[in-house]
Amino acid sequence: MPGDEDFEVVYSNLAKITHVALEFLMDFKRLGPENRDVESAPTLVRVVMNPVIAKAFRDALAENVRRYEERFGEIPAPPKGTGPVVH
Repeated sequence: MPGDEDFEVVYSNLAKITHVALEFLMDFKRLGPENRDVESAPTLVRVVMNPVIAKAFRDALAENVRRYEERFGEIPAPPKGTGPVVH
């Protein structure tokens, strides 16, 4: 699509996911030496999705993880209690 290259690229190593009746909210954050817990990590971007789109996103992500692991091997799980996604 024209103009797709005109967006900011953000690195995130933590996502906090919440929901209300009509939306899923995904706060992408970054943990680092200066902020080591979920609450002090700054929110870099919030993505809000309709539940139908969120479910389609889940399915697309699962399919891409499957393809990635098929090509590069299994992705290891993070150590217990230190996961990159907070529900």
